[in-house]
Amino acid sequence: MKIQDLIYFKYLVDCSSFTKTAEAFYVSQPSISLSLKRLEDEFNTKLITRDLSTKSFHLKPAGEILYKNAGTVLDLLAATKKEMENTETRTVQLGFLPTIGGFYLPNLMPSMSKFISNLQLVEEESSEVMMDLLRENKLPIAISGGDSPKIEEPWVEQYLIDERPLQVCVAPDHPLAKESLITAEMLSDYSFICLDKEYTHYTMFERWAQANQINPSQVSYTKEIQTAGSFISSGVSIGIMIDLLVKNRTDIVTIPLENAPKFYISLVVNKKAVGNPLQQEFNQTLIDIATQRTKQAS
Repeated sequence: MKIQDLIYFKYLVDCSSFTKTAEAFYVSQPSISLSLKRLEDEFNTKLITRDLSTKSFHLKPAGEILYKNAGTVLDLLAATKKEMENTETRTVQLGFLPTIGGFYLPNLMPSMSKFISNLQLVEEESSEVMMDLLRENKLPIAISGGDSPKIEEPWVEQYLIDERPLQVCVAPDHPLAKESLITAEMLSDYSFICLDKEYTHYTMFERWAQANQINPSQVSYTKEIQTAGSFISSGVSIGIMIDLLVKNRTDIVTIPLENAPKFYISLVVNKKAVGNPLQQEFNQTLIDIATQRTKQAS
């Protein structure tokens, strides 16, 4: 089976047009039809049903199965190619969340000096997106966070770096700003701003809100940490998040929350990724630092 045939097929289903598919890849429509025929011969089944009157088509059950898995196969092939390229080069990758990983990087930098000229930093605001990059073999190692001290994934090698409780984040002139400890009951009449579903904070906040009977109508959501900070600093909303997300902001104060859920920050290594020798040395350097940090904390 030709990989390009699978690429054509996925694009064809996505755009629902032989013409657009041919134009996108600078080939003729008969070339796309021939590609489809090769796939049908490969799997010995029909993948689509054409409606000549409307020049449209519908996926048959076999086509649905192939389309469902095509993206995964193509992503895996792309990741495999990148992994092979990395073994031929001296590129070293590290994924991190700017608002979280950036807090810990200064402690790591002295030990990373040997790798700086080869280092490629991959930044993502969302822990969920970062874990997807690791899971899909697009990254070998990252500083990420989650709502559990243990990541239950067979491909993960995890080293816990830190744990930080969620805190109440408000403007300095907010009525709650002078409190030393805040309970859920004290928050029942206020509006909240929460990060959306791409963030682990979303899951943590939703779980806490349900447990404390917070009305969903009191909650607004945003994709951007900066936007959440603006809502909080203006006094419009309260944020429930770790202090690192609003660190160094003089227009926001953080207050401990009673029985607060914890956010766990870890060095996460993808055991499936086969990096070049320099990447492997880099990984081990970070693992040694994380292990030493854990020993000191205990």
